[in-house]
Amino acid sequence: MRIDDIVTAVDVGTTKICTIIGRKSAQGDLQFLAHSVVPCDGLKKGNVTDVAATALAIRSSVAEAAKRAQVTVKSAYIGVTGAHVSFENRRDKMTWAGERGVVTAEELARVPEAARSDSAELDRRMIHAVPVSYSVDGLKGIRNPVGMHTSDLEVESHVVTGTASLIDKLVEAVERAEIGIDALVLEPLASSEAVLTREEKRRGAVVVDVGGGTTDIVAYSGGRIFFTAVLPVGGFQFTNDICLTYNAPYAAAEDIKIRYAHTDLHAVRPTEEVTLPVIGQSSELKIPRREICQLSRERAQELARLVKLKLQEGSLRRLSNMTLVLTGGTSGLPGLDDLFRLTLGINVRIGIPHGRGMIPDDLKAPAFATGVGILLWALDHPRTEASHDANGVRSRAARRNGSLVSRFFKQIKNVFPTHLFPVRQGRIQWR
Repeated sequence: MRIDDIVTAVDVGTTKICTIIGRKSAQGDLQFLAHSVVPCDGLKKGNVTDVAATALAIRSSVAEAAKRAQVTVKSAYIGVTGAHVSFENRRDKMTWAGERGVVTAEELARVPEAARSDSAELDRRMIHAVPVSYSVDGLKGIRNPVGMHTSDLEVESHVVTGTASLIDKLVEAVERAEIGIDALVLEPLASSEAVLTREEKRRGAVVVDVGGGTTDIVAYSGGRIFFTAVLPVGGFQFTNDICLTYNAPYAAAEDIKIRYAHTDLHAVRPTEEVTLPVIGQSSELKIPRREICQLSRERAQELARLVKLKLQEGSLRRLSNMTLVLTGGTSGLPGLDDLFRLTLGINVRIGIPHGRGMIPDDLKAPAFATGVGILLWALDHPRTEASHDANGVRSRAARRNGSLVSRFFKQIKNVFPTHLFPVRQGRIQWR
């Protein structure tokens, strides 16, 4: 087994670290070798708050998966999320393209790095610059201009950025775990790779990934990504509601949520009761199960309304023709899909990971959508030095002459706008 064929994905979640190791086959499919899930208490709402604790969990998860796969892992694709993530749909002129007579694939490959160098202020870091379409001599909607003759080429890109200080903490945690970073991958973008079909992307689809600390959103239309967002609400809030209401330990509240919560009160018999330990008391508390369901329903309604508002902010007001795919660990809450369907007036289904190659049965669950998606994303975006530079992450060897942060701040020049949906006219300047 060649080491270059090994691909490792690390989903850095608020409550857990999930590592999945795969191997690229000669046919381009993915063979899943092993995975590992390790609890983590070093993050809050998708952001690293304790670098040491996060590094320890990453190291443990990667080491366990590597042992099971009987491989050595030196680097990985790392998932990133958090409410600090924002996006911009932008259009840039590429007046230099076609210098060799026709537009080349090499010229198009430089678009992400150009977007990064043309990006915003020092406190923002580019995560992705996804080319959406091109305009050739004023003709819009060109998917692939390679081989075309033109002196007027524009690219429309979906550019995703995050707060530099928060991304730096994630990078530091990974490096402390002694894992190199092949690339940072936006987690909702990864999840969409695992749960959406090509036809759904073409017709219009929204992925809502409800994780432990955040709810990640990504939307497609015409086969193209055009909206991403992250809400600081996830499964933790559902559990915390039980903790605060009954003064219960978090672990016990989590167990009660998983075993008894439901968003439809009528699905539970009025006489059902559950027992819950109370902090500072020797005897357990008996409560009607419907009370637990009522708490979960109220939190789920709030989440559905927040998702609807966020989509409306992104000009996604006509949702009836789209499909909403719920995924992530908290999407398994009974009745959540029906509640979203009623609140948003949209067709809803639960997203189970699928993709190129045989996925093991124990990974065919919404909780693994991001990890599987990162591996699928990696197949189409193989590790290169240019890919490191494109989102500000470079190999250890390349950083020996300077720190990641200082090298980044020396190179970056401008600022990404705060209000990011409208397409902005711009110009990529090459140095």
